[in-house]
Amino acid sequence: MNLKQLVKHFNNVLKISYEEESFIPEFLLEYVNKGTENFQKSLIVWDEEEIVIFSSLSVIEKKIHGFTIPESIVKFAQVSDKSNYISLITAYYQNSLLLIKASHQNTFISGMLHTDLALATLVTIAYFPEKAKHLAKHLLDFLIATEEQFKIYPDNLEFGYSSTLYLTSCLLDQSGYSDISSQILSYCKPPITDYKMAVSELYTTNTDSLNEWINGMCNFHIANSKDDLTFAFNRERWQYFPIEIIALLQLRSQQGLPIDFITHPLLKDFLPFIAQKLPVPLDELTQKLEKRILE
Repeated sequence: MNLKQLVKHFNNVLKISYEEESFIPEFLLEYVNKGTENFQKSLIVWDEEEIVIFSSLSVIEKKIHGFTIPESIVKFAQVSDKSNYISLITAYYQNSLLLIKASHQNTFISGMLHTDLALATLVTIAYFPEKAKHLAKHLLDFLIATEEQFKIYPDNLEFGYSSTLYLTSCLLDQSGYSDISSQILSYCKPPITDYKMAVSELYTTNTDSLNEWINGMCNFHIANSKDDLTFAFNRERWQYFPIEIIALLQLRSQQGLPIDFITHPLLKDFLPFIAQKLPVPLDELTQKLEKRILE
């Protein structure tokens, strides 16, 4: 999908969520305010009325993936400014909090793969570094739990093993989590050249070299943004938001290094806002969600 198609997709997701599950935001408020773990709703299922039970984990997932992330993407696409960018990264941070809650419950979100977990970990490394260890542990647990399951696939399928998983492992190592990093690295394949360059030349002052591997990563992102679980960016939310490149640029900016000379059109809308002072300011709902999950 191109950018316009992705925004249209998220508009549709938002529309369907409000039409079919408009009660979910209210359930989330009850969870963050009262700690309610199970919810009931009378719904029409196959033309019959039934009482449907929703766990708090399910409510959080539905709210973030059906409402929060789509809405933040649509708003940023309409008005690309600092406020909407912070709302965007906050929405993706809520996704990371969802995964932390799943980790606390010793479970995995249905349908999510290590590609999702690696990219969610990069969100925390870039903008919420104190939470990165929680995500890294959950990612490692997933890799261990699904190791045999993934052995049935041919070796030539990328699955993020030589790109996003490799990058996540390396950045975790740079962030001081060498033990978890080395274990995750054992699941990786030899890195794609541009990803290897990104790690070794992250803080280079050679702008030509920097643009070379950033352009390569951007082109890889576009080529691997497909509705196919064997590709690194197989979900629309990751196709829209190239966090693997944004994270690298945010890390550079934290060291006082410039990023404003980047030229690839994939980053055009995001580039003016990537460099953010930490900590990122959180809205009241995200603060309550964070406190509830981490307490």
